[in-house]
Amino acid sequence: MTAISLGMPSVPTKIAERRKSRQIQVGTVAVGGDAPVSVQSMTTTRTSDIGSTLQQIAELTASGCQIVRVACPTQDDADALATIARKSQLPVIADIHFQPKYVFAAIEAGCAAV
Repeated sequence: MTAISLGMPSVPTKIAERRKSRQIQVGTVAVGGDAPVSVQSMTTTRTSDIGSTLQQIAELTASGCQIVRVACPTQDDADALATIARKSQLPVIADIHFQPKYVFAAIEAGCAAV
């Protein structure tokens, strides 16, 4: 029987060394420093659709995600942040799309980061 090459190197490649960084907390999850690499994802729903966004966060949680980002390009999305941050099982990061006016809304809503 002839072996078929799968395109894998015969010798495993060396994983690059981690760059030293300062550790921060995103909610309850340590990021950087000597903390293990965290699994992060972003929702694909409209953040203003609170039910769908929370459903997707629950699915991400079940998949092993530890931190979630939500898009916040509109006022309706900013208004939904408080409910999402309160009900989410994961720390929520608000992706404000270069809209400084939503920074304070995200902080006041209880988002873990902006």
